[in-house]
Amino acid sequence: MPKNRKKLTKAVSDRLLDEYNHLCAICGAPRPQIHHIDEDPANNELLNLLPLCPNHHLTDVHNPTQKMDHLRLHLFRRHRDPQILSPQFEPLFRRLRFLLVPFDHENDQVLSAHAVDLACFVEHFAMGGYYAARFLNLMEWPQPKPYTETEKDRALAENAALYLERLRQNRERVLELAIELLRYQPWPIYKAEPWPLLKA
Repeated sequence: MPKNRKKLTKAVSDRLLDEYNHLCAICGAPRPQIHHIDEDPANNELLNLLPLCPNHHLTDVHNPTQKMDHLRLHLFRRHRDPQILSPQFEPLFRRLRFLLVPFDHENDQVLSAHAVDLACFVEHFAMGGYYAARFLNLMEWPQPKPYTETEKDRALAENAALYLERLRQNRERVLELAIELLRYQPWPIYKAEPWPLLKA
């Protein structure tokens, strides 16, 4: 057992496996292994664990040409929508990524540009007009405080802090709406088929 690995308790393991009926979360194959989404074997939080069959566990972590983004797996773990794993979701996922990472040191103007890009992109989806408007509403700048020229630097910093706080408060709702948007898309329903077990 690696030094930083913490033993997974039976209670947590049983709870996770019961949640997924003792099957792979991606394809439904039996006898799954427990995968740490963030690849930190010491982090045994339930939302960081996912039961994966040996093949999906291998392609997810151990095959560098097929590695699945851990942020995407976190999103899948939280929302449990298989469309998150579909190839069609990739362009939307790229535009949602800025909401999935801490943005304590991000520039507020850059984050605002990401928010506008996301709204413009989803506008072209089925039901996109509705969702684009909701995204803009949730991620728009709060009303800036008026300031004089001598207060400009301080006021701009305060306005930037207000915007970052607004994004922090609303990011989960934006992600929920983005996953809800998937239901209206005419994509084929994504279903991963169980793979034959790899030979040892």
